[in-house]
Amino acid sequence: MIFVTGATGFLGSHLLHDLVLGDKPVRALYRDKSKHGFVKKIFQYYHDDVEGLLNKIEWVQGDLMDYQGLTENLKGVDQVYHCAGLISFHVSDIPAMREINVEGTANLVNACLELNISRLCHVSSISALGISQEGALIDENLLWNQGSAASAYSVSKFRGEMEVWRGVYEGLRAVIVNPAVIIGPGMWHGSASGLFQQIDKGLKYYPPGATGYVDVRDVVKSMIRLTNSEISGERFIISAENKTHREILRQIAEGINRPVPDRPLTPWLSMFICNLEKLRSLITGKPVRITRTSVQIAEVIYSYTNQKITETLSFVFLPLHESIDFSSRCFKNEFRSGYSN
Repeated sequence: MIFVTGATGFLGSHLLHDLVLGDKPVRALYRDKSKHGFVKKIFQYYHDDVEGLLNKIEWVQGDLMDYQGLTENLKGVDQVYHCAGLISFHVSDIPAMREINVEGTANLVNACLELNISRLCHVSSISALGISQEGALIDENLLWNQGSAASAYSVSKFRGEMEVWRGVYEGLRAVIVNPAVIIGPGMWHGSASGLFQQIDKGLKYYPPGATGYVDVRDVVKSMIRLTNSEISGERFIISAENKTHREILRQIAEGINRPVPDRPLTPWLSMFICNLEKLRSLITGKPVRITRTSVQIAEVIYSYTNQKITETLSFVFLPLHESIDFSSRCFKNEFRSGYSN
């Protein structure tokens, strides 16, 4: 039996699709049943018999903070994929990130140890890695060195990893994946996929930084292959290519036939936009969409190496232009049919 946390999220939904195509039964943890519709939407991008695939999933309601309920839901499980997590750069979300990304992971690790579960695949992030000096490539061996400049999200993902490493030292067979910025269809209002909607609405500016990007399908495939291997006590950067944000935005704009963002986001303009967002949030009561932390991250050039995963699994990544083309087609088809979420 396979168990998936964060099953109704962006990565978790894509993972569920690939898992149910296999022969092993899949049990998925959810908190809000209304989000099952998102999973169905993701399945529709890849498969015609959506209902047939969805019927293969055993849904269980629960919460990572409910340890007793978690252990009950994990009975009979031998593989766990831990996709649940909160991504945010808002100060107000710090307690929730600490609870979900750290304490929730600790509970899952403890439950896996208690029930002698064979395998755990933990989804971390490239933000949990250290920062290289003078633009050198960042690899899995770089120790945490972000200091006081680290975002609360980065700290929470790093501390979540520490809980998994603790479990490994106590006998848990686990692997950790550190995905780069994930490109894929579905969550048009959040994560990297939100860029499609921003550009569709007329985004004009691009941040000056760069980072690693990867197709969601490659993240899923690498997770499954690592979990089904004998590898344990290792972490792997999952990144296809290092690209400037300007280049990614250009490719998305061309993919959905919208004007290319062609104005650099200067420091003073960044501050103005952040202040404007705060004012909009105060007036409307809606969350701030752009924070100073998120802007600062987008201004830095990060470069990641995927040598470890490519050599360990002979893994071949999809070219990013193919990833963007596929997501662009999904975006245009979805909104042309009047879809809105």
